[in-house]
Amino acid sequence: FIGSHLADVLVQEKRKVTVFDNLSTGKKHFLSGCIKSKNFKFIKGDLLNKKLLSKSLPKETDVVFHLAANADVSKGFSNPQIDIDNTTISTFNRLEVMKDRGVKNIVFLSGSGVYGDVGQKLISENYGPLLPQSMYGATKLSAEGLICAYSNLFNFRSWILRPANIIGPR
Repeated sequence: FIGSHLADVLVQEKRKVTVFDNLSTGKKHFLSGCIKSKNFKFIKGDLLNKKLLSKSLPKETDVVFHLAANADVSKGFSNPQIDIDNTTISTFNRLEVMKDRGVKNIVFLSGSGVYGDVGQKLISENYGPLLPQSMYGATKLSAEGLICAYSNLFNFRSWILRPANIIGPR
């Protein structure tokens, strides 16, 4: 959903876009606005397949928008491994491939689940402590930690966004 809108904007700006998605929650037809563009390439793949991920990252990549995660928070209650794989491990694989290929810029879509239950209070982006109460929030926070470490250790530039619930078409 979010990725298809981002791809639309980037293609409209005449940027080269490669989408790597396992389509576990998204639909390929959401990309119908981009799919015919000569600047667009779709690869069906899973971020857990590090070999395919590495092979699929274009050499000229200057920024990665990392949006992958388990989109169904309730599934993480009954099967925590889903969040571990689809957020923490997939982020580690993404970062390793970026490091190996010399890509230094990442935009990560985290989420407000990292804050935990803060009740009705308005919070700022530097609110703490971060006490997630779901596997979704915990693994998003772990992915943020990995990205921060790679930024420090390997001179990555990173942008981490924490939106709350997002709704809209698609």
